Amino acid sequence: MEDSAGYVDAGTALGERLRRLGALRPPVPVLTLYLDLDPRQFGTIPARASAVTSLLGEARRRVEEHDGDHDAKMSLRADLDAAAAFFDDFDPKGARGAAVFSASAADVFESFTLPRPVETQVVVDDSPYVTPLVTAADTRDWLIVLVDTKHARLLHGNTERIEELGQINDTVLGQHESQGTTNHQRWVEHEVDQHLRNVADGLDEQMRRGGFQRVLVGGPPEIAPRLEDALSNSARDKLAGRFEIEVTYASPDDVREAAAACFEAAERRHEREILDRLAEGLGRGDRAVAGFADVLAMLAQARVETLLFDDRVEPPDPAVLEKAIEDAVAQSAEVLPVRHHPDELAAHGHVAAVLRF
Repeated sequence: MEDSAGYVDAGTALGERLRRLGALRPPVPVLTLYLDLDPRQFGTIPARASAVTSLLGEARRRVEEHDGDHDAKMSLRADLDAAAAFFDDFDPKGARGAAVFSASAADVFESFTLPRPVETQVVVDDSPYVTPLVTAADTRDWLIVLVDTKHARLLHGNTERIEELGQINDTVLGQHESQGTTNHQRWVEHEVDQHLRNVADGLDEQMRRGGFQRVLVGGPPEIAPRLEDALSNSARDKLAGRFEIEVTYASPDDVREAAAACFEAAERRHEREILDRLAEGLGRGDRAVAGFADVLAMLAQARVETLLFDDRVEPPDPAVLEKAIEDAVAQSAEVLPVRHHPDELAAHGHVAAVLRF
């Protein structure tokens, strides 16, 4: 197997960055910028350039209006320069949003491209404004195997970005070389089966190294089921879906687009499972709470396993939701914006939590 160097668990790395941001309280203000890149509105270069210009113009106005001391104002002005430099070099390919967090005097600068649109906005505060980031980001890291009768590619990532891990190439006598005999055809199929076993072994190796949450299989529709039959029990347990794609020449962006339906279907299933656990816990009167007061109380006790909220509804005090999300992120709790069944949170004040204990 040809293995790529410098592998980083994308989901874990993003989760760690979110936790650092959620806990960040520097001695100077933090400039937070969100940029909407929804292709329906900003699909052209002039439209994106205009959006960036407008965002930076609003940021400059807000910085100059800020009533902090000299050090705070100088740090914020440096933040503006850093943000402008970032957007000068920014490649929006595949992105539907972007976020920038900067506190220059504290040596803080973080940028994110996002797989979902966000509202364009500027926030100057004593901490990063992370709620839109948590809502739009994808922290999953899935192992993806593309396979045909001779080749396999291993990749990893999520709806935001897919990266190559390595390849597996086996010598398999092709159908076009067949002499038409039954024995020869059986030999070809035997060689394909051996290739698929090699791929399954390579997939297991990557799972041990990467700790991936789920597995996706892509390729010709007649081959993917055969690979699934060859998977180990541990890999089969993590199997989340299958999609059709040309294996050899597909780019990582092609893979991301082809796998999008699998990612969304799994998101729907996971959301349904958590909502069912919430309903069960609320019904029993344990392992779940609803409403901001009870959720914040459980966060204060570090008992929250999953924080659920409806991102369509702005709470009466957005700072309370931001505080809840910051606390959940800092405690490595799951933060779940309920997108597919939001009405189920309406009776609970649009926020709830499943508890660890």
